[in-house]
Amino acid sequence: MSHTEKKRRGFTLLELMVSMAVGLIVIAGAVQLYSQAVKATFSTSQKAELQQDFRAAGNLMARDISLAGAGALGQQGLAASAIGLPASTGTLSVYPCTATVCNLVNGTAAAFPTITGSPTAPFIYSIIPGPNLGITINALQGPTDTLTVAYTDSNLALNCYNVTVTTSGSTSTATFTLPSPLAATCILPTGVLTPPSLLDPVVGLQKGDLIMFGTLAVGCVSTVAAGGAPNTFIVTFTTGDPGHINQSTAASGSLKQLPGSVLTATRLLLITYYLDISPMDGTTPRLMRVQSGRNPSPVAENVAYLKFTYDVYNNGSILANQSSLPAADNPSMITKINIAHMTMRSQLAGTAGYQGLDLQTSISARNVTFNQEYPISGTAY
Repeated sequence: MSHTEKKRRGFTLLELMVSMAVGLIVIAGAVQLYSQAVKATFSTSQKAELQQDFRAAGNLMARDISLAGAGALGQQGLAASAIGLPASTGTLSVYPCTATVCNLVNGTAAAFPTITGSPTAPFIYSIIPGPNLGITINALQGPTDTLTVAYTDSNLALNCYNVTVTTSGSTSTATFTLPSPLAATCILPTGVLTPPSLLDPVVGLQKGDLIMFGTLAVGCVSTVAAGGAPNTFIVTFTTGDPGHINQSTAASGSLKQLPGSVLTATRLLLITYYLDISPMDGTTPRLMRVQSGRNPSPVAENVAYLKFTYDVYNNGSILANQSSLPAADNPSMITKINIAHMTMRSQLAGTAGYQGLDLQTSISARNVTFNQEYPISGTAY
């Protein structure tokens, strides 16, 4: 056999098998590296999305909590830190509600807190805890919490209007008139010359909004209409609203007890955070926010747990991290809200399961805490 013929023989079977084995090892390694890269990319993208949702939800909740008590509320004793609701009627006012229903959490509603020793006198406090009032998502963790805060809304500038209130039968009527010139107490943002109309489609009054008249009473808006004169508006409050805020037969705490001419009126924002299950798939938990009688809005999906604790001032001492209010205390004694757990999971589950984050932080309600700089004993509340 010549030298040329030997060159044309090619590879032996053993050589081919060895080369194939080596090739398969290289391909398997490449596939493994690619798979790990895909998993890492998926995990990173899910975690980034989770952190973004987490940050947005946390910021919104922190903003509302920090504003608790802003405006005409406060924390300087019971009369200033809470607004009385209709009392001694046999029907307690409840929350959270929309303009039509009041069964947002667990298919029911919660009664506003009452003064210790007086179960028929409910109040809207700057901060209203809701321990174990929320839904149960994980049976091992138990029920979730709700949190409600109240503060006044200055965007509508209701305090610039003169207001008179009359009651006939089951309906109270408030007539808002914008004086000319405006009163010196009417403070508007820079560049704004006239308070917005009460019928303004963006910031105007809507059915279900709450209006606080001084610190004497609160009404739930039924209708809003233009009056017969320029810059005059007629707002009605009819008994029968879902939250039982309007009760014309109440012995106290209703609009019927208001004097005919009221010094000030302010829109009150009652904000409640709670968890529910998305109706889209019936399984995804989500964080919800409802404002007064407006329809609830989803804040973030896949919030699987929500718990709060509270720092409570009582007769010169602070009781920290209380999961519920101690006996004989009331919500006006809360100085700080602690988000003990706000647990979120990623939108999608990878091969190793969901990504998860748990927020634990403390938020001072500035308007509440400021008034506690000169503390009042617990018995004075």
